[in-house]
Amino acid sequence: MKHRIVLLLLVICCSLQLNAQERRIQENGKTYLIHVVQKGETIFSLSKAYELNKKELLNANPDLIFGLKTGQELRIPVEETAQEEPILEPQKEELPKFHTYRVKRRDGLHFIAKRYHVEVEDILKYNPGLNEERLKRGMELAIPDADDLKRIREEQKQRQAQAKAQKEKKSTPVIKTHRVSGEETLYSIAKKYDRSIAALLEANPEAKNGLPIGMELIIPEEKVQVKAEDVKDRGFFIHLVETGETFWALEREYHVARDVLEKYNPALVNGLQAGLRIRIPVSEELPDIEVEPVNDDAFVKHQVKKGETLYSISNHYQIKISDLKKSNPVLAYRGLMAGEFILVPKAIQSQESVMARQPEAKVVEDERSLEREEELEPVERIRPLRHAIQVVHRELPEVCKPDYTAAYEKYDVALLLPLYLKENETVNQIPVTREEMLQDSLWMSQFEDASQLPEDTFKIREDVIVYPRSENFIQFYEGVLLAVDSLKKAGMKIELHVFDTNQEYAVVDSLVRLDLFNKLDLIIGPVFPNLQKPVADFAHQNRIPMVSPLSSAGNFESSNPWYFKVNPTKDYLVRQTADYIGEEYFNKNLIVLEMGEYKHLDEATLVNLCREKFFSTGFLEGDREVRFHEYNFKREGYWGLRRILSKTRENVFIIPSETEAQVSVAVSNINSLSEDFPVTLVGLSNFQRYKSIQPDYFHHANLHLLSPYFIDYYAPLTNRFIQDFRENFSGEPTQFSFQGYDVAYYFMSALFQYGKDFKDCLPYHHVDLTQGEFYFDQVNRYGGYMNRGLFVVNYLENYEIDIDGVVGTPNVLVTEN
Repeated sequence: MKHRIVLLLLVICCSLQLNAQERRIQENGKTYLIHVVQKGETIFSLSKAYELNKKELLNANPDLIFGLKTGQELRIPVEETAQEEPILEPQKEELPKFHTYRVKRRDGLHFIAKRYHVEVEDILKYNPGLNEERLKRGMELAIPDADDLKRIREEQKQRQAQAKAQKEKKSTPVIKTHRVSGEETLYSIAKKYDRSIAALLEANPEAKNGLPIGMELIIPEEKVQVKAEDVKDRGFFIHLVETGETFWALEREYHVARDVLEKYNPALVNGLQAGLRIRIPVSEELPDIEVEPVNDDAFVKHQVKKGETLYSISNHYQIKISDLKKSNPVLAYRGLMAGEFILVPKAIQSQESVMARQPEAKVVEDERSLEREEELEPVERIRPLRHAIQVVHRELPEVCKPDYTAAYEKYDVALLLPLYLKENETVNQIPVTREEMLQDSLWMSQFEDASQLPEDTFKIREDVIVYPRSENFIQFYEGVLLAVDSLKKAGMKIELHVFDTNQEYAVVDSLVRLDLFNKLDLIIGPVFPNLQKPVADFAHQNRIPMVSPLSSAGNFESSNPWYFKVNPTKDYLVRQTADYIGEEYFNKNLIVLEMGEYKHLDEATLVNLCREKFFSTGFLEGDREVRFHEYNFKREGYWGLRRILSKTRENVFIIPSETEAQVSVAVSNINSLSEDFPVTLVGLSNFQRYKSIQPDYFHHANLHLLSPYFIDYYAPLTNRFIQDFRENFSGEPTQFSFQGYDVAYYFMSALFQYGKDFKDCLPYHHVDLTQGEFYFDQVNRYGGYMNRGLFVVNYLENYEIDIDGVVGTPNVLVTEN
């Protein structure tokens, strides 16, 4: 019986292979792979998966102009590759000498590697299956001897160089040609053959004048692929892998595919391990920004030496890493490369003294800041809330250029909110009994005698109120109405359909069955994740953008490419906060103030990431003032805390707790310490909601936190919004009012400008908002989108709350050529 099952499986496998071979077809001398569209796939995701641009897909599949459908068969153009030479059996690797190391408490691979002068990947290589999360006290590791390892590698390099020379001597170049077809560009041809545009033009100088159909291009010989060690430093930069980092995050940030990363970093075959320093090749898709100082005296030109980091340069010149990045905007997209020159500002100054270009980019100040300075009297001016930023000019893609015929289209938008309309109808009704009516002459005057009085009735209260649970959502709705009004004045035809979900799953489930929902162009809500599934499934199936406007909970964005989450997750806030601490306070005295058990909380990730960042910089060993303390306040008390603080170096506190009582006690003690020590508290955005903490304590503690919201009351747009709200609704707007306006205006204007399939154009969609800085990015290759824009909010000593920067958003200014 077992033999029959095995035979059956073999037959099935063979048939699948035959089917797979049959899905490759030849048409007009070209080879295509047939792809069957799966649910949730988009043109963008397919172009990324097959490394094609949209035009290549459209040329091969003209029907795509009518949209993508599940089950549709697409032709994917592929390049036939010559048969590869047989792979020779590799020479047996020589093993180095080893040291035995017994793991101690709180050891990490990075620290062990540093002690023995080897790399983390060396330890992983000779300890198969080792994962840092499973590193346990008492575990024995085989640590390769550094000197012996160096000798073996030098000998291996010599053998590789000899083999490479022999291979180049035997090889003969093969000249390839390509005949230009309709709508092909130098970029598409260069991408097809994996060549640079410069190499194509060098081999075909006449191509500078254009690419007529039928023109034959010489495809230059492909450069021999070499290992990362053999590539000049200017082609790579170093990235330190952190706990929880994913290949998708690296691909999204650096525009380098996983297979390329594995090619240059063999240790990645076993996955991403925290502590690994990997080489990242500079992608052509990263902006190439040249920086020229307008005022040479304001900067030092520093040539990066091998092994230098942003930490070491920042510490040497005693400036913040954020200031280095502002003066050298390319560092927002990649790491340092040995040999390059960077500008180091001598002092904090206006960023107008730097000009960045690509090739025409320049420094501009936020328009809101400029408008504000024009409106306010000189004595009322404050420093701009948003720093002058370095901007890179990028040409707007053809598909994202405004469609002016959109003014003639009508857009249907659904807004799903828990307005509790029935409860609002009854909340102002005051019950009146028969006995009360008998005693009230006003009631008695309405009837001939007492027998006609009803058993009970009600009257309307004089001071009419709103049902408490619906108040915030009514405020949100009013903000949406102002956004709709603004867009209608701009020429957009919007039909807003408002539905009361009443926080009931059955109500939401019945709404998506209405015929109206089939013609929707945008859905905002429901606000509660436990009600979103029917709408999310409907939006996914019918390719309708759906916005989750308020909650950061739920996980629909992980698998739904039409889902947009406005409030970022706590995990994202924690990781961005750790990045901020690592960059701003890497050479300070950091204190993790433990107020209770926190290992099960998201805040534990904050502590772990900060620990990794502090220990990886090298300053803990070289500077006595730099320390990383994990202090148990409950056990050690207030006076023990004073003994570990510095009088001369900034003392930076993080509180890994989500309990208001614990945070309140911690902040109260930090407030007391601020009288004798320089202190800074870095918190999370939920700190602002704790009512038991006196606001002046936050100012004394120099609180910094990352938040997706900040209302700039000096901004003209904010003041216009407040004025409009007062005129229309006779009241003051709340944070929900601002959020309703921002969400509606952002997504409806995207709909108006780019159409329903606006996802790929959101990186180029920037509009002024009242309290947010939206930047939506895809959470994974086939998932939805989440807002990554965060403000660095600072509680100042003068009791003002200000912005100390914006993180999570690209410094890009789009130009339409």
